Amino acid sequence: MKKVIFYGLTPENKDIYFEILNKKGIEVSAVDDTQLEMRFKQALNIEPNDLGNSEAFEHSYLLMEGLSKEEIRDINNAFDEVGKHFDGIMVSATPTNREWSLRDIFTESLQEARVMHQMYTLQTMIESTNGLDLNKLNAEDASIVKQALMDSYLMLVREENTYEQLTGQIKVLQEALKKTEHLKEREN
Repeated sequence: MKKVIFYGLTPENKDIYFEILNKKGIEVSAVDDTQLEMRFKQALNIEPNDLGNSEAFEHSYLLMEGLSKEEIRDINNAFDEVGKHFDGIMVSATPTNREWSLRDIFTESLQEARVMHQMYTLQTMIESTNGLDLNKLNAEDASIVKQALMDSYLMLVREENTYEQLTGQIKVLQEALKKTEHLKEREN
């Protein structure tokens, strides 16, 4: 079964998203705040419905069952083509999360999205140093920058990071990179 369940859509987006998904042969429905304690596997059996109150969570969500990566990309492209990019959080069904309540899935996926955003920020900061000649720094500053870069890289390759750990490392790297600002200005 190919199924998509939305939470937190505006009425105008609901009609457009439902139409696109129906044309692709994907079952679609929506959940609201009254259904947050429902298990994911139960929500998969909900019939298409009207939107209810969705204020418990700040973000919108798209829960998916049975879609391939290519189908997900195709759906995103279809949304973009009509000027209705889905900027919420997308979650695929897994054997584990099918047993979770929708509230738990929304909470956990938001945490994961925040961690992924911080990892992307850290990676971008590291990449911003490509081409900088750290040998042009005094020895102490070069050592600080190199250590911050190494610690940041090691954090990225580590499997488990918390939002707080990543945020802390971003601050450390930002502070260290201040020592390279004059190098960037010279190179431009």
